[in-house]
Amino acid sequence: MSRAVIVAVVVASAAAFAPGQRRGGATTVTAAATCAADLGLGAASKRRFCDVVIAATASDSVVVTVPAHAGRATLMFDLHNRFTLPAATASPAEAFARHSAQIAVTGADAAIIHRAVVTREFRSLQDLFDRIGEGGRAGGVKGVGPGEPVPVTMELPAGIGSAGIIGVRLEEFTFGTTEAYDAPGRAIAIVSNLRLQYTPQ
Repeated sequence: MSRAVIVAVVVASAAAFAPGQRRGGATTVTAAATCAADLGLGAASKRRFCDVVIAATASDSVVVTVPAHAGRATLMFDLHNRFTLPAATASPAEAFARHSAQIAVTGADAAIIHRAVVTREFRSLQDLFDRIGEGGRAGGVKGVGPGEPVPVTMELPAGIGSAGIIGVRLEEFTFGTTEAYDAPGRAIAIVSNLRLQYTPQ
C-alpha cells in the first residue's frame, strides 16, 4: 500500500498556503495526516481521500499529527462508507449495498479514545459523495467511491501528540448476502476533510 501525507492547504485565488482560522484563541487547521492507503483526490471536490483500514496500530491506517497545544484539542473529519462500484450491466438489485462501518480514534499508545459509525446505502452513483480520480474505470475514476459523509467531532486528551483512525468492523448487506469483516488489513471506510482545532502553546 502506498503512503502519502496530507498537508494543510487552503485553496484561494493565489493558490498558496494560508494560516488557520482563529476563533477565541483557538486555531482550526487542516490536519497533517499520514495515510497507509491514500485513495487520491476527488474528481469534483478535490478532497484527499484515505482508506480507514482494520489494524492494531494507526501506522497501518491513518495517523494524525497534533501540534503542540494548550489544553485539549478537537479532531474533526468526514467519515464515509467505502462502496465498491457495480458493473455498468448490474441490475438495481445487484447494485444495492448497505454498509455499516465502525471505526476508532486511538492515542499514541493505541488506547481507544472514541468510536464512530457510518451507515449508508448504495443504489446508484447518485448515492456517492464524489468519484476518485486516477483509476481504470470509464472517465479515469476508481472502482471504489465514498458515500455521503457523517461529520465526526472528537475531543482529544490534553498533551496528545498524535491520534490514529483505525477500522474495527464492517457489516455489509448486498444482493442475497450478509457479511461481517473484522480481520486486519481490510479497508472498511474512507475519511476526508481532516481538521484540528486547538490553542497553540
